Amino acid sequence: MPSSSAATPRGKRGARKSLARGWWKGLWPLLIGIIITPFTVRLAGVLALEGPKAFALLYPWFDVLRSRVLHSPADLVGHAYEYMLYLQFPLYGLLMTFTFRAGRHLRALIIGLLAHFTGLLLVVVLAWLGQMPQ
Repeated sequence: MPSSSAATPRGKRGARKSLARGWWKGLWPLLIGIIITPFTVRLAGVLALEGPKAFALLYPWFDVLRSRVLHSPADLVGHAYEYMLYLQFPLYGLLMTFTFRAGRHLRALIIGLLAHFTGLLLVVVLAWLGQMPQ
């Protein structure tokens, strides 16, 4: 009669095999974030013609960096703008990948949306703080 300790390693071996076969399946949020980045950069060029509010809906973290309230140095912010255009959606994907790999698929989508809407909320709060008299 096998002991209970002998059954435990078998379960671990099977889990390792399935992880080795489908490791890339957990990376699809990151891959989607990387794939849509050129399209969102192109869309940003169109939205920039509509005004700053339309652009902030797509790239809220760009406007957070650009806020006057933060008093960021111009040379630092100049390069950060360009990096943020290309890194925002892959960073969302990376954040979602960590949650997705934990087996929480709906939670991963909610966390990605929450990160985006947190940026939108910060844009609104920083705009409000920038209008306050000093």
